[in-house]
Amino acid sequence: MKCVSDANIAKVTCAGKTGSTCEIGRGIIDIPKFLKEVVRLKYSGVLALEFEKDADDPLPGMAKSIGYVKGFLAGLV
Repeated sequence: MKCVSDANIAKVTCAGKTGSTCEIGRGIIDIPKFLKEVVRLKYSGVLALEFEKDADDPLPGMAKSIGYVKGFLAGLV
């Protein structure tokens, strides 16, 4: 049986070494497609949001990322 127990999302501006981290929804990863699939599969595990940008003050960017995900998921219901 194949299963996923948790998922970690890291956001980047482009693939490769030149990419940098960014808030969810601002990078190259198709977050809406990913979240739609999570909902379609009725995934009930952990969804961890990794945020490495602005290490001195990460809260504003993390709040934007969490808000983006919550808002998108609320729109799917």
